[in-house]
This record gives sequence, C-alpha cells and structure tokens, in this order.
Amino acid sequence: MNPLDLFKTTALRLVVRYLLIYLLVLGAALAAFVWLTGRYLSSYQVAGLDADLHAIVAVYNDVGVSGAAREIERLITHGAQGRFYLLVSAAGEKLAGNLGGWPEESAISFSGEVDNAWLEETILPVEVGDDEVYWPVVATRLPGGEQLLLTQGVEQVEALNDLVEFLVEVLGAAVLLSLLLGVTIGRVILRRIQTVSDTASEIMAGDLSRRIAVSGRNDEFDTLATRLNAMLDRIEGLISSIRNVTDNVAHDLRSPLTRLRNHLEVTLLERRDEQEYRDALERAVSDTESLINTFNALLRIAQVESGNHREQWERFDPGALVDDLVEIYRPLAEERGQQLSVSRVECCQLFGNRDLIAQALSNLLDNALKYAPQDGRIALRMVPGDGHVELRLSDNGPGIPVADRQRVFDRFTRLESSRHLPGNGLGLSLVRATCRLHGAEIALEDANPGVVAIVRFPCARRR
Repeated sequence: MNPLDLFKTTALRLVVRYLLIYLLVLGAALAAFVWLTGRYLSSYQVAGLDADLHAIVAVYNDVGVSGAAREIERLITHGAQGRFYLLVSAAGEKLAGNLGGWPEESAISFSGEVDNAWLEETILPVEVGDDEVYWPVVATRLPGGEQLLLTQGVEQVEALNDLVEFLVEVLGAAVLLSLLLGVTIGRVILRRIQTVSDTASEIMAGDLSRRIAVSGRNDEFDTLATRLNAMLDRIEGLISSIRNVTDNVAHDLRSPLTRLRNHLEVTLLERRDEQEYRDALERAVSDTESLINTFNALLRIAQVESGNHREQWERFDPGALVDDLVEIYRPLAEERGQQLSVSRVECCQLFGNRDLIAQALSNLLDNALKYAPQDGRIALRMVPGDGHVELRLSDNGPGIPVADRQRVFDRFTRLESSRHLPGNGLGLSLVRATCRLHGAEIALEDANPGVVAIVRFPCARRR
C-alpha cells in the first residue's frame, strides 16, 4: 500500500475512533446529569410533600378540622408552587383544598408514604397533557375519619425531560459537526502532508533542489517545513561538498600521483648507483607524505563537519589559547624578520573543542606568516562584544581579491599568486568547518594592505 494511502486510512480510523470516544463520554455525562437531576427532583418532591403532610396533621391534632383547613389554605397561598391538597370528610365531602375531588381510578394508599398514582384530569385545577397525570401523591386517614391527600405537579420533571431531549439534539448536532470538522481538518492535514510527500518523492528521484512549500500561516506545519528545508539545505550542501571533494581529489591528487609513478618508473628504466636510488626513494617518500597529509586533512574536515568532536567540548579561556599560540609562532615570525603583535583583554569563556579551535587559529597564523613579506607585520587582537568575542588576525601581505574571499574557503582552492608556495588548499576549509561546528562566523576584509580574518565566537552560556 502507498504510504500516503496508508496514512489516509489510519487518519480516517483515528477520526472515527476519537469521534466514538467523544460520543461515549458526552453520552455518559448526559446520562449522569439526568440521573442525578432526576434523583434531586424526586427527593425534593418527596421531602416537600412529607413536610406539608406533617404540618397539616400537626395542626389537625392541635385545633381540629377547621385548623387543618386553614393550614391547607395557607399552604395553597404561600406554599410551593404546583402542589395540590384535598381534605374530605369521612362521608367523602370536600372540606378544603384545591383538588376537585378524590381520585376514582387509582388505588390510593393511606400509608403516609409518597407514591405515584394516576389522577383524572377532571379533578386537577390546571390543564395537563395526557402524559402528565401520573403524579406523586401521599395520603393519610386522620383520627376523625377524614382523608387527607397531597400531590405534586411534574412540571419540573417535564422541563427536565425537555432539556434532555434538547441536549440529545445538541449532542447529535455536535457529533455531526465534529465529524464534519474532523473530515475537513483531516483533508487539510492530508493536503499539507501530500505536499511534503510529493517533495520527498522528487528529492528521492534526484532533484535535491526541491523544498517544501511554506504557507505563511506560521503554524506547526510551517515550522516543520522550515526545519526540514534547513535540513535539506544542509544535506544538499554536504552532498555538493562531497562532489566537489571528489572532483578536487581527482584533479589535484592525480597529478602528484602520476608524477610519483613516472618518477619511479624512470628510476627503474636503467641501472643507477646507490645514492641515486636513495635520492629517488627519499623524493618518493616526501611526495607520499604530502599525499597522506592531504588525505588526513580531508578526513579531519569531514569529521569536523559531521560533528564527531562534540563529546570533547569544554569551557576554556580564549585569552590563554591566544597566549599559547603567540608563544609558538613568535619565534617563527622572528626568524623571518616579521613582527607578531598581540592585543588581548579578559573576556568571556568559550565552549567548544579547544584543540579544533587552536588548529583553526594556527591555520590562519600559518597563512599570515606565509604571505606577509619578510619584514611584515602580523597583529592578533581580541575584541570583546555583547555575548561574543572577536579574534582579528591581520597582515600586510598581498591580500585576497574581493571576488575570491568566499572561494578560498573551498577545498583545494589556491589562488594563482600562491601556487608556488607549499600547501594543499585545505587549511581555510578546516577553519570554516570548525567555525560552523561552534556556531562562529568568519569573514575576510581588507587590511590596506593585506587582509584581516575576523572570527566571531559566541560566549559560553552561564550555568
């Protein structure tokens, strides 16, 4: 199955599953609401009928029938709304109350307990529907033979039932709306994922320049697309770098290997004395060592670009590192009659691989000493900034043309003016890889005359 079709099936299954869960949760909540509310209303009705019954019986016991009749009239006027009363004599004559008569079709229990009974519409003082005459009632016989009946209307229960019906309708509409929204949102998500899938297919087909479209909504998909595009840029850059390395290796190493082979073949064409053989072998060893150094430099650059040195990171003082490098390179500068000056201040610490940064700065110092004249001046300055520190290395050599200041960081790049000097064109490539690994910035600018290399390292975060 196509991965996208599989995702569509999975997404539809998830929508249905969560919709059912949503329906079950809402249904359970509605059922609990109805049950609790019904119990509350039933308890409220039972408690009210019992209280009125005991109040009337108490007045009857104290005052008699007339007192009971007055208590009934008081409750009709000031009591609970929707409650009805009837007091009849032993002969069945109505003495008080707002009911029209004693129910005939229901068997009324005189136990004094609230029960449900069918009441004829003709005895009720209010208009009710056919489904509203089955009401809770309580009845008792008084000591003088009189009969007392109390009942409660079910308007609140019916209102509750209407509310339940309304909530059920709302629940149904909510389910349909949720299904519609789920399908709509699912289609939108699938459309965005389809874009990612199509881009991935084109990249897999070989078009590494393709990128995921960003909608501009600044949502999670745009964030993901931006990060994936950054990753694709990095991958494309690495692949392009690999291609360039392959081309450069084939171009720049073929010649020295060919010269080495030709020299050895010429040496073997005729018999020579021991010293000539020794000279040929020494020259071959020197050429081989140069090739090994080139391969080692390529390997080191590849390791730096892959981030394999992160486990060796630590906090260190860049000022102490500058002092160590100046101590190493000052004697070399003095041998060439050059002046190496340093200006540093106390600043923040750096967090990174100290050896890699030292190697990068050493490469810059090597170039400065190599290209500065015999009596030239080389200056290394530390300039602290807001959250960073700059290392500025300048010389008064021939400088680098503006058009070549980015190209010199590519592998095996050597300007025509420097091809007569020893080197393999990998030093600045290692510098740039080290800067990228540490989140640093490097730039080349005019020193008038000469060139100044500016490396800006971010300070280590405070713990």
